[in-house]
Amino acid sequence: MIKKFNISNLLLSFFIILSLAYFVFSGIPVKKVYASGMLGLEVKGGAYFQNLTGHLAVGNGGNVITPSLLGLQTTKTEPMLKVAFYVLYDNRISFTYVPYLYSGSTTLSQNVYFNGQNYSINTPVTSKINLYSYKMFYDHNFEINRYASVGLGIGVDVITAKAELDSPYVSDTKNVSLPIPIIGGRIKITPINDFSFIGKIQGLSVGSDGYYYHINAGVNYKAVGPLSIFADYIYDKVHVDTNNVDGSLEFDGPEAGVRLRF
Repeated sequence: MIKKFNISNLLLSFFIILSLAYFVFSGIPVKKVYASGMLGLEVKGGAYFQNLTGHLAVGNGGNVITPSLLGLQTTKTEPMLKVAFYVLYDNRISFTYVPYLYSGSTTLSQNVYFNGQNYSINTPVTSKINLYSYKMFYDHNFEINRYASVGLGIGVDVITAKAELDSPYVSDTKNVSLPIPIIGGRIKITPINDFSFIGKIQGLSVGSDGYYYHINAGVNYKAVGPLSIFADYIYDKVHVDTNNVDGSLEFDGPEAGVRLRF
């Protein structure tokens, strides 16, 4: 399972593999297959079937809160939208939006200290954790041969989050926003026409304030004309330690949808 690995080492290893692959195979004749022209547009949309795990502490002295403690859903289906612009064949600028919206209700099984407010055991509460990822990423594609290519790039992911905890007696809300610079790499293998395997890893740490990692692997089938069908498995991890919020949340699950490329 990916969660058992050191993600920083995995990211570094992936970059080394991609770099070595490019320098070893860069002399092989290639056939341009990455984009249809000097300018291009790609729109990708689908559903992300998320599973949530992790923990959160809000406020100075706040105790650790888990999704199950607050009665939050641990499985959700959320939309995913990505728009990418291709420039001069091998340069891509992409914009990705993914919401992570969780809510629930329960009766507390222990005392909770949340953002300066005390919530006693056996108190009925409703809770929300809404997290949004707004990512912009630039990458350059290096073709190894007609069957494989690798891409390397940089970008930024702006993470905004809102946590709410309400009871009949007291309620409070906490907001946090953190821009996280990211680096990343991808590899694409096309063993037969119109069918590809794609792997990707992105992430970076911003010191003690937090980090973000995104890993996915999947397949893409070019159905007809500009229309493709894709299916991936995704692992996302967000850690923040800023503005009196300290927590790590992990989201993983399959994603599927369609892609249009012009």
